[in-house]
Amino acid sequence: MTADQPICCPTCKGVLPGRQRSDYTAARGRLVVVNGYCQGHCPAPEQPPRLQAPADHGSRQPLNVPAPAL
Repeated sequence: MTADQPICCPTCKGVLPGRQRSDYTAARGRLVVVNGYCQGHCPAPEQPPRLQAPADHGSRQPLNVPAPAL
């Protein structure tokens, strides 16, 4: 199992089924005893809203900044 594959369901905290035989370790077995298996009927967890950059409409005005005095 790689680090990017979750072991527990983010909603019910139940253990997700392994994909291969090597996924079934003693640690995973302890989680199954404590949390049980995920039944697979959990709704997807809500995603936090993403921040979006303001839309660029091409209406930018040039800044009137005086040149530095030498």
